[in-house]
Amino acid sequence: MFAMLQGAWPRVTSDGIDLAALEADVAAGRADAEALERATNQLVAEVLAAQAEAGMDLLTDGQVRWPSLTEAVRLALFERRFEAERPLVGAWKAATAVAPEGTTVAQALPGPYTLGRRSIEDALRRAREAGEEPPSAAELNAAKFDVTLSIAHSLADEVEALVAAGCRVIVVEEPDAVSIGGNASERVLLSNASTVLLERTGGIHAMLAITGGSAHEVGAAAIFEAPWQSLLVDLIAGPDNWQLVRETPGDRGIVCAALAVPESGLEVDRAPEMVWASQYAASANGRGLARVGLTNATRLADRTPEAARMAIRQLAQAAKFAAMPLADAVEAGLDARTIRDARPIPATSNRAARRRQARQANRERD
Repeated sequence: MFAMLQGAWPRVTSDGIDLAALEADVAAGRADAEALERATNQLVAEVLAAQAEAGMDLLTDGQVRWPSLTEAVRLALFERRFEAERPLVGAWKAATAVAPEGTTVAQALPGPYTLGRRSIEDALRRAREAGEEPPSAAELNAAKFDVTLSIAHSLADEVEALVAAGCRVIVVEEPDAVSIGGNASERVLLSNASTVLLERTGGIHAMLAITGGSAHEVGAAAIFEAPWQSLLVDLIAGPDNWQLVRETPGDRGIVCAALAVPESGLEVDRAPEMVWASQYAASANGRGLARVGLTNATRLADRTPEAARMAIRQLAQAAKFAAMPLADAVEAGLDARTIRDARPIPATSNRAARRRQARQANRERD
């Protein structure tokens, strides 16, 4: 049982340096690039330390090196703006160098399906603005496959370089997978692109992250045609993703994005819901708690640094509670009333099944 940070962290250092503002100052000539590099390295070290202090073992750099990880990788892939080395490899090496001893640093990267879809959308927008005639459905579908698989091959080079550098865990972010629905062609494209991406991973742990909605219609069978070791799913914005949890083979990991962080920044005890989610994921297909993790569903970059720190403390604490016998967890501080009196129901697309589950839960509470 473990907890991890997913997505971006607020780009503000502990002494109040806003990296976005500093980047603007560097671009305008009001600050030098060395000051930006120092502040960036400082924030990376702070984010890693905060996770370790909270009790996390699997860490990330919070994607703070760039305003957008996706844009940084896009520039590297399409414009070949390499510096001394590939940007993801450089970021991972720098984070690993300052990570607390005994921890593992994962590297996030945007997925080929999402990058391909957005590239096609950009091309279509430019064509419309130029007054060009739109492609036919067949032409558009062929272009999608060509562009996406080309991106997948380029990203596979990045993954291979990470493997060679010693990276053990990658988190591939595919938020646009929630748009696939029941489209068979898009399911095939996601599967093919994922397979190409992972063809040179060796022994690396490859985690697929789907956030921002539900991808249950894609189905675990299509997702795991590629050799993903684990699946991170959003159970707040996409409650029907519980269907994916139930379908995922028991020898694959599940990371439950089950923590919502309010805009107010006020701390709300979500440990009972997170403990329940992790226990349910562990029970599905005999997975066991060793293959289950907890993470944030809310994008922490949209919250204050204080709220982000609070979130990772909550995640780490909930993971500890989930690994304990319930009586021990309650003695350690878990509020048992939420589990006893307001047990969540995993969502399903079948309304009748939802009603049956609710009636059963009510009977158990009575």
